[in-house]
Amino acid sequence: MKNASLKTKYVVVFLGAAMVSYALIFFFIYARTMQYEMSNLQHFLDNSMEQAKTFVESETKMVTYASDTLYYNRDVYLVLDGCVNETDRDPGQEYRYWSDISKFMQSLETGNICNVCIYAPDNYTYKDTSRNFSSLERLDPALMEQMEGKGERAVWSAPYDFIMPLTGETKRVISLTRRVVQQDDYSKTFCVEQVSLPVDSVSEILEKADSTERGCVYIANQDHELIGSSKAAMAESMEPDFFLLENGDGANGWREVKKDKEIYMMNQMELENTGWSMVAVVPLKELRAKSRRVCDGMIWGLLPIMGVATCIIYFFAGSFSDRIKRLSYQMSHWRDQDVAQEVSTDPADEVGRLGREYKEMRREIDELMQQKYESGIAIKDAELKALQAQINPHFLYNTLDLINWEAMERDAPEIGELVQMLARYYKSVLRKGFDTVSLHHEIEHIVTYVKIQNFRFDGRIHLKVEIPEELMSKKMLKLTLQPIIENSVSHGISAEDEGEETITVRAREEGGDLIIEVQDDGKGMTKEQLETILKVDENNSHYAVFNIHDRIRLKYGEGYGLRYESAVGQGTTVTIRTKTQS
Repeated sequence: MKNASLKTKYVVVFLGAAMVSYALIFFFIYARTMQYEMSNLQHFLDNSMEQAKTFVESETKMVTYASDTLYYNRDVYLVLDGCVNETDRDPGQEYRYWSDISKFMQSLETGNICNVCIYAPDNYTYKDTSRNFSSLERLDPALMEQMEGKGERAVWSAPYDFIMPLTGETKRVISLTRRVVQQDDYSKTFCVEQVSLPVDSVSEILEKADSTERGCVYIANQDHELIGSSKAAMAESMEPDFFLLENGDGANGWREVKKDKEIYMMNQMELENTGWSMVAVVPLKELRAKSRRVCDGMIWGLLPIMGVATCIIYFFAGSFSDRIKRLSYQMSHWRDQDVAQEVSTDPADEVGRLGREYKEMRREIDELMQQKYESGIAIKDAELKALQAQINPHFLYNTLDLINWEAMERDAPEIGELVQMLARYYKSVLRKGFDTVSLHHEIEHIVTYVKIQNFRFDGRIHLKVEIPEELMSKKMLKLTLQPIIENSVSHGISAEDEGEETITVRAREEGGDLIIEVQDDGKGMTKEQLETILKVDENNSHYAVFNIHDRIRLKYGEGYGLRYESAVGQGTTVTIRTKTQS
């Protein structure tokens, strides 16, 4: 990615930003949709459960009504009691009683009620002669135990297989069973009445209330025995009693229950007058899967939008990068004058400004290259002249050496001494490889110069050096003092004059700068001469002094250089300011 093209980087950055935006929007919508779908599904299941609860309660109320009608019908009790306890009875009358009771009981079998039955004592003649009368011995002992201690209250049984008398048909039923006690002894059971309801009718209601694939709606009694379910096999595998126990206080409302590392959403409702509980259990995964299907549709809807956005991003990234690419090409081929002229500076955005800056830079580079070319020619000329000038010192030294030998041969020591000082002077001037020298070296140089000049002026020039020893090692530009001393000698005294001239050289440190003063008591200068001494033109004879001033300023900056003070007849003082260098 680091070495990828600018266009690729634009596309990746813009597309990445778009993808992040899409992802944030998607996850926000996904979370809201998940919450909305789960809420809707729970609300739908609540309504379905409420409706199923109403239907089941309606069925149980019909059973309860049939049981109450039979229980509180005293004619049935009196007829049955007379037939059992009277020794002398008319068989025909007994048959009519049996027939009337049977018809009454059959009239109660409305709706889904499949059987209304009385379990009569053994001495009842018509027991086991129809599906409405059966012997007490046929009653499930578990029901008798369940009814013990409950008086005359009705008891709902768990589902069981009921074989219909006479027909032999087997049905899975739940029954409301009630014990009828003897009037003279309430502890004794006279008979048992029972109203049965098929389990299938309850399960059918629950199936309509269940709209899930892996969930289940079921009803369990107070002993956590399964009464009916929308999916029998699934209800058994879910262990209904587990969810009933997890429910705690039985408060209604959806909540999460974890079982076997899977999370379920469950809700529970209590049915009236039965002690039964209706429970809806749905795996959380299924609820999320329903929401996920909605979100999958959103993803497929977003894909075309993302495709269009990618094309737009690619187009605009190309338009941006192409301008920079063209400018980059022009800059990489800047030596080609034709390419340089093709730089576009429109429109006036960042790339346009970059193009204008590039054009200006090209112009300045061209000027600098031209100056460098011209400077190169000048340097070559200077180097050639320097090579030529190297011949002159050797010739000069050889000539001075020849003069010195001639002076010795002719017994002229003064001429020999002068020649030796002159040779020493030029060796100092022509010293190579050093731009700066010590102040001590400069002093030696001017001392030699003054001695040479005193041969001309008969020793009338007096040089005084008042410089502390610790400053003698400080560095300064070479050939700084000699032109100033020469200027003092040339303009301060003449060979025809009888007078003398004193030149004093002083030095001190001041704020990190080296201050050197050269003072003479010569003729001095007028104000006009002072104004022109540090200016150079074709008529100025003080070129060497100006050269010193210019050299110092170029090396150390403005504020450094020479400063002249002079008055006619009072001499001249030159102050040299340079940086202190060890």
